[in-house]
Amino acid sequence: MSNYYNMPKLPTENSPKVEIFVDDKAVMVPGDTNLLEALKAVGIETPHVCYHPYLPVSGNCRQCLVEQEGPRGRMLVIACYTPVSPGMKIYTPASSARVKNARKATQEFMLVNHPLDCPICDKAGECTLQENYMEAGQNESRMRPEFGKNYHGNPAHQFIDAKGQVRGGKHVDLGPRVLLDEERCVQCDRCVRFMRSIAGSEQLQLAGRADHTYITTFPGEKLDHEYDLCVTDVCPVGAMTAKYFRFQKRVWLLSHTPTVSMDDSLGANIWLDHADGHIYRVMPRCNPEVNRSWLSNTSRLAFQNFDKNRLPSIDVESLPIGKGKVALVAGGACTMEDLAALRMLKESLGEGAELFGGSLLKVGAPDGIAKSGDPVANRSGMKLMGFADVSEFMKRSSEFETLVTVNADLFGEDSAAAKELEKINCRIALSAFDDATARKATIAVGVRHWSEVQGTMVNSLNIIQKLNACPVCPDEKLRPAYEVISELAGNKLESASVAFAKATEYASALAGLTYDSIKSTGKLLEGGNA
Repeated sequence: MSNYYNMPKLPTENSPKVEIFVDDKAVMVPGDTNLLEALKAVGIETPHVCYHPYLPVSGNCRQCLVEQEGPRGRMLVIACYTPVSPGMKIYTPASSARVKNARKATQEFMLVNHPLDCPICDKAGECTLQENYMEAGQNESRMRPEFGKNYHGNPAHQFIDAKGQVRGGKHVDLGPRVLLDEERCVQCDRCVRFMRSIAGSEQLQLAGRADHTYITTFPGEKLDHEYDLCVTDVCPVGAMTAKYFRFQKRVWLLSHTPTVSMDDSLGANIWLDHADGHIYRVMPRCNPEVNRSWLSNTSRLAFQNFDKNRLPSIDVESLPIGKGKVALVAGGACTMEDLAALRMLKESLGEGAELFGGSLLKVGAPDGIAKSGDPVANRSGMKLMGFADVSEFMKRSSEFETLVTVNADLFGEDSAAAKELEKINCRIALSAFDDATARKATIAVGVRHWSEVQGTMVNSLNIIQKLNACPVCPDEKLRPAYEVISELAGNKLESASVAFAKATEYASALAGLTYDSIKSTGKLLEGGNA
C-alpha cells in the first residue's frame, strides 16, 4: 500500500487573504490553501498531472514545479504540496528560466515512453498530457528510432509488434466497465487514490515499482464498484477507458449540455455530451456543494435508455377528468415548473382535487459521494409546493374517481401495492416512457423526458438547481409536462421561465428569485443546510 496523503484544502469565499510575491510582484491570494490553487485564484495556471482538487495530494508527477526563495536561496518546489505562507516569494516560468526548463524536462520524461496513440485515443482533445505539452513542453523528440520506446507495463502483457519493438498492456480488462491501456499510463495514481479515498474500496494498486510500475487490480480480483467509471474521468491520459464509450465519438465533435441528474434527490450535476441528435456519454459536472467531480454508474449509464420505449405525442385539448375526487400525483422527476402547473390544474378543478408526490420505491442510505439514496429527485420541491406524500394517497386511493399521474410509474415501482389503483375508473398518465403505469392507464400522454426540458429542482440540501434541455428529443412534437398540464388548466405556460415565475407564487421560499438569477451550480435557499 502506498503512502496516504492529505486532502487539499480549497479556497472559499471566506478564505483569509495574504500577500505573497509572484515574479517580484505583490499579489493577494487565499492564505489557507496550496500554492497551485492560490496561483489559480489570481489567474496563473500551473500545469499538473497527478494533482486533483478532490483527491489526496500525492505530488508524484513534478509537473507543477515553481521556485521558492528560502534561507538557502531559490529552490524548486511542487506547487500542489506547498502551503501558502505570508510574504513567500515565488517564481514561475514568466521570470524563471529554471522553472521553464524543469517543467519542460519533466514533460519530456513523461512522454519519452508514452505511445503515439493520439490519433486513436479516446482521451485526445481532453488529455492533460496534450494540454501540458502546449503549455510546458513543446520539445523536439530526442528518441533514436532504432531503439524505440520502452514498454513499462505488466511483463505478462508484453509482445513484439510488427516493427520488432516491445509493446504491451493493450485492452487489459479490469472489470465489467473499464479497460486499461498500460502503455499510456503515466503512474499518476489518481485512480488508486480515488478507489481508496473516495470509493472506499481499494481495488486498484501500483505494482512493479521503479521504472516498470504499472496499475493493476489485486490478484484474482476485478475492478467492480458503483463508482468505478470515475477512474476514467480522473485518468489524465487515455489509460483508463470506459467500455461503453470506447471508440464511439471524438470528444471535440461532442456538444455539452449542463443539467442535473433526476434519479436521486441529491441532484448530481452532469454534462450531457451529445452529437447528431444522440447522447454519447454523461459526465460529472463539478459542483463543490453537491457531487464535487463524482457520478455513480447508475446515473451515468441511465442515458442509454432515455430514447427507448417512449410514449408518442398526442393532441391534448381536454381530458375526461370527471367532477368527482381527483388525485394529481407527481413523480420524483417532476420539475418545479411541472409542480406549479399541477397546482394550477388543481385550482381549475376545485376542491375535489388533491396533490400528491413521491414514489413507492424505498428510500436508501446516502453513500456520501454523489447519491442521497432518495429516488424522489424533487422531494424538497414538493414539500415547498404543498404536495402531500404519495403514501397518503395510497391509503386513501378508494376515495378518488380519477387519477392523474405525471412521471410517476406507481405500477412499475410496486405492482402489488398499485393493484388497488386499478379500481379507479379513470386513470390518466403523463409520462416520457411507455411504462407499467402508462400501459394501465385509460389515456397515456407522451411528454418530454427531464433531459429534454428546461426547469428547476430543489435537492436534498435545499439547493435549487437548473436543468437544461439537451437537443436529443426523439419526437419534436413532444412537449414538457408543465406545458401540457397548464394547457389543461386553461392557462398555458409558454416557457420554463414563465412557469418558474408561477412556482414562486406558490412557494414563499422562492420569492424574489427569477429563473435567470439561478447560477449553473444552483442557489442555496434560505434555511438550507448545505
